[in-house]
Amino acid sequence: MGFYDEIRADLLAGRWERGQRLPSIRAMAAQRRVSLHTVVSAYGRLVGDGLLEAQQGRGCFVAIQGALAAPAPPAGEPALPGDPLFRLLQAPTGRYVKLGCGWLPASWRDTDLLARAIRRTARLGQSGLVEYGDIQGYVPLRQLLSAHLRQAVRLEAVPGQVITTLGATQALDLVARHLLCPGDRVLVDEPCNGNLVRLIRLCGGVPVGVPRREDGPDLGFLDEVLARHRVRAFFCNSTFHNPTGAGLAPQAAFGVLKRAMEHDFLIVEDDVYGDFHPGGRQTFAELDGLERVVHIGSFSKSLSASLRIGYLACPKAMVEPLIRLKLLTSVAVPGFCERFVHTILADGTYLRHARAIQRRLATQQQLAQKALRKRGWRFDVAPAGGMFLWARHPALPDLTDFIARLEEKRILLLPGSAFSVSADHRSATRINVAHFSPELARAFQV
Repeated sequence: MGFYDEIRADLLAGRWERGQRLPSIRAMAAQRRVSLHTVVSAYGRLVGDGLLEAQQGRGCFVAIQGALAAPAPPAGEPALPGDPLFRLLQAPTGRYVKLGCGWLPASWRDTDLLARAIRRTARLGQSGLVEYGDIQGYVPLRQLLSAHLRQAVRLEAVPGQVITTLGATQALDLVARHLLCPGDRVLVDEPCNGNLVRLIRLCGGVPVGVPRREDGPDLGFLDEVLARHRVRAFFCNSTFHNPTGAGLAPQAAFGVLKRAMEHDFLIVEDDVYGDFHPGGRQTFAELDGLERVVHIGSFSKSLSASLRIGYLACPKAMVEPLIRLKLLTSVAVPGFCERFVHTILADGTYLRHARAIQRRLATQQQLAQKALRKRGWRFDVAPAGGMFLWARHPALPDLTDFIARLEEKRILLLPGSAFSVSADHRSATRINVAHFSPELARAFQV
């Protein structure tokens, strides 16, 4: 049992009382005869698990009451429903390592900094606590988002073309509802976000998977589909593709856009991981200027999974119908959340936070890839940053049993089938490198 597992077991068993301070990093390293790095890594993961609370300048304190923090389900009652994504989302954080999740560890967030920004927001915009927000989105925030897009992806989008949403999920939902009629064929990445596939089918669309390569969508396959079918839209990740971590090369982006013009379909660009990319990145929106591209971003991935703030920038003709749909489905994004994002964009807090995350993800990618390669794992793409690795092992053509064995060790992964449109991805799984550690690497020995 590794050091992290030992401390975690002690916490769940109630060795320390809630609120008790754990030994300092140096003292714990001396007691357990491990390195300082091992203690720092374990404490950070335990904070992310919700078992410890880090207090700046004071140390780490127990955040749970022993085994009461994660009670076992009653005998005979299934612990979690059968859907793998639901299982991962609903699994108790303190009991499981959610290695297949799509968000950053809690320990990566500067909660003190965010708390200060929340207090400033509350002082400056008290009406946002009790009133409906602007239906299209808080105007000062849309102005800053316009500037953010200009700087980050060289996209000229006036504030009137920007709509705030309840995360990227609502942005995708609004666009799908507006665009799709029953029977419409819709292109998506293969593999891709499984929720997107369900969303398209919910709107009556027929998803068609386009294999995702290291540099972007497979243009040869795309030509074959377009020769046979009329297509309404292409929903496509651009930066750090989910789940493979692939990017988008200029040639591939231009090729897709050229075909969109020739065959009259819209590109819905899901760029929710774009802020994890250091420096400039290639997007469809930059090449097109919002003529036939809808660009979607979000702060839920980079700031907090519970902060449901996303946005879309779209052609002018789509603004009014999308606002009407937003009014019908959610009225508005909570005004306080919009003002909070405005605060951290305006004072530079978000930019500093994003750069710190970019550096950490680049380091974690190197660590995870090296550790997994050592144990025989292979990747379709070896990203230089971002959260995801799409991993396979030549000795395991089907990872179903392997993933089940990891779950017995309280490590949760999603099966490749969760990202499938029509292809068989049983040999692959998505690994979130931000949650990876040398201790976890041992579980991947085949």
